[in-house]
Amino acid sequence: MQWFVDSPLLALFFCIGVGCIVGRIPFGPVSFGPAGALFVALALSAINPDVELPPIVTSLSLCVFCYVVGIAAGPAFLSAIRTQWKPVVVSVLAILAMAGVALGVGRAFDFDIGTIAGSFAGAGTATAALGAVQQQLAVDGQIPTEPAIGYAVAYPITVFLTILACTYLIGLGKRKPTPEDREPTPPIVVRTLELLDEPGMTVRDFDTRYPAVISRLTRDGTTVVAHDAEALAAGDLITITARQDEADRIVAELGRAAITEPWLDRSAIDFRRVTLSDPKSVGHQLHELRMEERFDAVVSRVRRGDVDIIATPDLVLQSGDRLRVTAPRDRLAEISAALGDSERTAGDINPIGLGLGLALGLCLAFLEIPLPGGNALTLGTATAPLIVGVILGAVGRTGPVVWTLPGNVANTLNQFTLLVFLSAVGLGAGGGLVTALSNDAVGLVTLGLTISLAHALICIIGLRMVLHYGTARALGGLTGSQLNPAPYAFAMGKVPDQRLALGYAVLFPVSMIVKVLLAQTMVAVF
Repeated sequence: MQWFVDSPLLALFFCIGVGCIVGRIPFGPVSFGPAGALFVALALSAINPDVELPPIVTSLSLCVFCYVVGIAAGPAFLSAIRTQWKPVVVSVLAILAMAGVALGVGRAFDFDIGTIAGSFAGAGTATAALGAVQQQLAVDGQIPTEPAIGYAVAYPITVFLTILACTYLIGLGKRKPTPEDREPTPPIVVRTLELLDEPGMTVRDFDTRYPAVISRLTRDGTTVVAHDAEALAAGDLITITARQDEADRIVAELGRAAITEPWLDRSAIDFRRVTLSDPKSVGHQLHELRMEERFDAVVSRVRRGDVDIIATPDLVLQSGDRLRVTAPRDRLAEISAALGDSERTAGDINPIGLGLGLALGLCLAFLEIPLPGGNALTLGTATAPLIVGVILGAVGRTGPVVWTLPGNVANTLNQFTLLVFLSAVGLGAGGGLVTALSNDAVGLVTLGLTISLAHALICIIGLRMVLHYGTARALGGLTGSQLNPAPYAFAMGKVPDQRLALGYAVLFPVSMIVKVLLAQTMVAVF
């Protein structure tokens, strides 16, 4: 044990390595993932309270984690507020109920506000909220242990409870299926249709009217790239990329499925996936690349991470996006060179944007917002980088400065800094956890359980019974509002539906920001 005391780095990486092994151990249908590092650190600190990390480790890991979460969430956050406001309202109501239950039950057991707010963060599995609470309560740089204790007790409770709620939704979907439950998620397909009548539209008109992209046009046996200004005519064969249900609708409205597939002939017009790594193209909308004008090319879809996206003109491109490009065969090499097509470059950490963005976030951390009663809300090095990250992630780029991070880079930074922060938190609170559990284990468990239960009930009622969502969308809303990846992975294993993934992605950023701000407000006001 003295080795861990003498070498904080040894203690840190021991907690990360062994913690990740513990996090992979299944307990029934669940494993705790990154939280394993927290539990190992708590155990190590309980055995010897002298094992600890320098405070700068906690601050550095927390601010980078929050900023990266914000950067990744920025575009989805604005989209959710604008187009998916109904599940957002359900999520916000559930989070407000969590806060109300936390304050009510916590006060009934006579817990301090640090334990209450920490339990709220743990029941919401919001690590950033825990960091914000600790900073709000810090005195002369000393971080209190009470929030981490509440977090550590509530975290595993809420993981199990949320998985039980997912199981209930899955069973309910089997007993009382909605129309959504009877329809599988339509995949993105490539179809060729023959126009039987004069459609009276150009290729650009088609792309505006239908959620699809025309990549090729065959007329009189000659296949060319579909140009925006080209007028469509009866007898034309057009190759479209769309969701399967939309493709079926378009074929039914405009003509019939073609007997032959011209896109199978790649001798003159070919297609290729090209990785976007050119810094000058990142952060711009797709139409700004002027692919038709520059290369006589069309982008029909974009693969981002593990998801295919229809290539609409207003799609904001990110480094690492893989563009499905259709163009004359002899120009594909030129297109690849222009877009970069480099996995190595696409994995660049973007140090300029990362450094400047974090500097802006840490400047905002000094801001104090006056509250009723003479108190003040200090944004701190958790909330401020998160807010700045969301704003810059939505902006994308400012002149030559690209704010966004490639998806693989963001995931790597996110995972590593989360593990470091959880280890640091655990090493600072192990001794206090043993004392707290010996004094009031029933109260701590009851507090975490009731907070988690309030969230699950409101999400189930709101998503399934009020909005009448099917199983996949309800599971996505529940797990996205909860934030934890373990219930999400469990739900995806049972219901591998893209609508679940979309619901999770929509609510995750909104829920994270609301929980962080609400946790800090609870501390500042109460």
